[in-house]
Amino acid sequence: MRRHRVMLRILSALKGSRPLWCVPHPGLLFPKKRGRGEGMPNRWVRRSLLAEGGFRETRIIAGCVAWDLLLVFLASCSHETRKAEKAATPVRVIAVENFTPRTGERYSASIEPTRQVNLAFRVSGFVQYLHQIRSADGRMRSLEPGDMVTAGTVLARLRQEDYDIQLRQAQGQQTAARENEKAAVAQLGQAQAANVKADADFARAKALIESQSLTQPDFDSAKAQYDSARSQLEASRAQLDAAVAQLDAADAALASARLAQQDTSMVAPFSAAVVQRNIELGTLAGPSTTAYSLADLNSVKASFGVPDVVAVRLKRGTSLSIFAEALPEREFRGMITSVAAVADRNTRLFQVDLTLSNPQAVLKPGMIATLSLGSPAKVEHMPVVPLSAVVRAHEGANGFAVVVVDGNQARRREVTLGNTYGDRITVVRGVRLGERVVASGAALIAEGDNVEVIP
Repeated sequence: MRRHRVMLRILSALKGSRPLWCVPHPGLLFPKKRGRGEGMPNRWVRRSLLAEGGFRETRIIAGCVAWDLLLVFLASCSHETRKAEKAATPVRVIAVENFTPRTGERYSASIEPTRQVNLAFRVSGFVQYLHQIRSADGRMRSLEPGDMVTAGTVLARLRQEDYDIQLRQAQGQQTAARENEKAAVAQLGQAQAANVKADADFARAKALIESQSLTQPDFDSAKAQYDSARSQLEASRAQLDAAVAQLDAADAALASARLAQQDTSMVAPFSAAVVQRNIELGTLAGPSTTAYSLADLNSVKASFGVPDVVAVRLKRGTSLSIFAEALPEREFRGMITSVAAVADRNTRLFQVDLTLSNPQAVLKPGMIATLSLGSPAKVEHMPVVPLSAVVRAHEGANGFAVVVVDGNQARRREVTLGNTYGDRITVVRGVRLGERVVASGAALIAEGDNVEVIP
């Protein structure tokens, strides 16, 4: 309110003055030239002022001074307004911390599944069913690469009518073979009874012929019946053996038909992730068609090659740490499960497999990981900052800097950088432990800007 009253007073003082003369004093606007004479504008203004008289000259000077004061007042108000409008910039900060770099030879490893299978149908047929899951939009869909399945899940099924017919045929053959076996058993029993009677008759005839109480023709007839009964017994036994063999064949055919019927369903052998699906509904699938590829991600292995001087020091059961490039902030520990006995013919490196537990399937097959091997040397702790906190020191400069938050003020400080480790970089000189640096967006903050730290 006070500033508004001052402005009104200045404007009221300017009333009655001519707009032509609302300029600074002519002596200030058109100074005299050094040397001979005066400039034309100065002479014209001075003559005009003499014509107006002394009183008007004084009035003009007062008006000009008032305008100068008004301009200065407005400029100060505008400056204060802009300064007031300059709000604090919200930033996220991170404290400078110590870091111990890992030493030793670094090797690159490839993440692979511990188990991966290609599933195919043992029998041929048309695909009639595919396992489906609910998608994100709520609709049902077939399995796609990346989907997880549990052990025992029926992934696909062929048309079963063809194999049901074969199963019923096998069951009929088994029934017939079982009846033949029963008949052969009964026939064998009759043959055995006839053989017993014939054996007894022949024994009596033999005794009677020895006592000359039986004629020779009667003895010959008894002997013929005995021989015939023995032949029938042997034939009945052979027929029973054939019936038993036929029944065994029928049982095997039935078992094969049942197995073929079961093989029309493809079941996941273990909990795994789907790597690939090559069939659709209506596809004619068979033993030569890979229907699904599954990979067990509950545990993975990191495969890498090492030279012979390193391979001789590696033992099964040794625990090592690896770092995935896609997850640089996480450390994964695994155990050496195999060291190749023979070096690769082309690379002359020995293949080493490091098995890691992966219950949450964070590590994916195909990822690249790094690990360090060798005797660690004595290292010192180094202060590190995020790579995103590093900016150019000045416009067009070659140096680097970080923005340090001091209270609520941003201070750009030049630093000397060292090596990078993942998404962090060491600072050799320029910052102290515990100081807070702007983690992101530092390039948009100027020296001395007000900042507000947000979590």
